[in-house]
Amino acid sequence: MKHKELNRLLRQIMFMLVLPAVGSVHGRVVNAQDEVAKSDSAEILTETRVVQRVTASVDRALEYLVAQQRPDGAWDGNNAPNALALLACMGRGHVPGRGPYRDVLEKGKNCILRTQDDNGLFVPQRAAGSGPMYQQGLATLAMAEMYGMDPDPELEIALRKAVDLLVRCQSEAGGWRYQPTPSDQDLSVTVMQIVALRAANNAEIPVPAETIEKAVNYVKSCYHPEGGYGYQAPEQRPQTSAAGIVSLQLLGRYTDETIPKSLDFIGGLPVDWGDGGGINYFYYFHYYAIQANYQAGGQYWANWHPRVRELFLENQNVDGSWDVPGGSENAGVVGENKVYWTSMASLVLEIYMHFLPAYQR
Repeated sequence: MKHKELNRLLRQIMFMLVLPAVGSVHGRVVNAQDEVAKSDSAEILTETRVVQRVTASVDRALEYLVAQQRPDGAWDGNNAPNALALLACMGRGHVPGRGPYRDVLEKGKNCILRTQDDNGLFVPQRAAGSGPMYQQGLATLAMAEMYGMDPDPELEIALRKAVDLLVRCQSEAGGWRYQPTPSDQDLSVTVMQIVALRAANNAEIPVPAETIEKAVNYVKSCYHPEGGYGYQAPEQRPQTSAAGIVSLQLLGRYTDETIPKSLDFIGGLPVDWGDGGGINYFYYFHYYAIQANYQAGGQYWANWHPRVRELFLENQNVDGSWDVPGGSENAGVVGENKVYWTSMASLVLEIYMHFLPAYQR
């Protein structure tokens, strides 16, 4: 058995041995030992009760997501929620071909593969935003993670086509935009393609070095001198700042000189439910921010994760789902059945589980 697979199985066994005790208060999920479980320690993985709470929360979320899957394997007419639901399952350690969610993963995979055209584009039935590239990046990421766990030949063909499309439609400046053409770029779309390409490379699907270098240069072109990264130019925007940090980290530039000030910028932002702390695209921001702080480690991680963990644990619904704070990703964009919000919240909490390669240092 390969070393990587052995480590994955050992982690899976560890988490499956945790038996959570869960109740509810005022419509939110709580653990009977919540108060003694909460901790600001950076060493939370050694705290069994914290692991129990996180694991119980994610398991309830997956039960909700599985109940929303349609007979054809889809959760939504757009592949972004479909891909995120699959990633949430894999982020908990569920793998293709075995375990209680093997049929969920197989049906979800086949659903996404059926939408791919000859050019490698996963064509959405329900359009969201200004073009298909958000969902393209997420669908490619999900297929890459799945291929890394189960090297199915049909999946490999589809993944190579998807990666080839991403390489072809990278702009001259080094980024990606809404349409699968190399004409324009913004950091919000670009980060999703970068994460997908990193996952594909991890799964031994090669990505040209030129593509990586151009992407690095584009992300850095959006850097603000006081920290943070902008949408298409140097600015201090919360969501694109978190995305820019993760982009450089996953492109191998962990010590890039633009990262420390950017971590300081997002570290000073409020962590609040209410109106999402005033942060637009609440789930998008937190999905990347927790990865950025985890990859940075040290005091950045210690200061960030306890607050975020408690925020999500305390606002989960009894049925395992999450809603969205006001002013953020509304159902008209991300779908009506809470799959996007619940998948994203699960992926935030699954940072503690390290099953997905992006959640490993």
